[in-house]
Amino acid sequence: MAPAPDVRLTQRLCHDAFQLPAEDARVGEARRRVQSILRGWGVDRGDDMVLIVSELFTNAIRYSGGDRIDVALWTAENLLYVEVTDRGPTGGDAPTPRQAGVDDECGRGLMLVEHLAERWGSGSNRPGGGGHAVWAALALR
Repeated sequence: MAPAPDVRLTQRLCHDAFQLPAEDARVGEARRRVQSILRGWGVDRGDDMVLIVSELFTNAIRYSGGDRIDVALWTAENLLYVEVTDRGPTGGDAPTPRQAGVDDECGRGLMLVEHLAERWGSGSNRPGGGGHAVWAALALR
């Protein structure tokens, strides 16, 4: 028999958000903040979400050209969501996983996100335009 779901997460919507400068040195801070938020919520999938945030935050720095990155976390319908939104110019291709070569130092992040997440996606949906938002959802255990 499966354990009963955690009522705190299935019957109420948890939500938190923060913003950081789009700098390589801030990736670790983003991971620590996400870890702290999820511990406060009692979420079991914290390690997986921290890895996803690390990848999405790094991609936002690398590809956006923006100066700030927004991170939002919330729960709904037994899923834990994250959305990472950059403030770069709108346009360009949507993020897609690619096959990295054996010697490539980059190119595996979205493959990891795709593997860990129940679903994920992207869009240019910031109010007022500009930037890309990439989101992922993990099943709550």
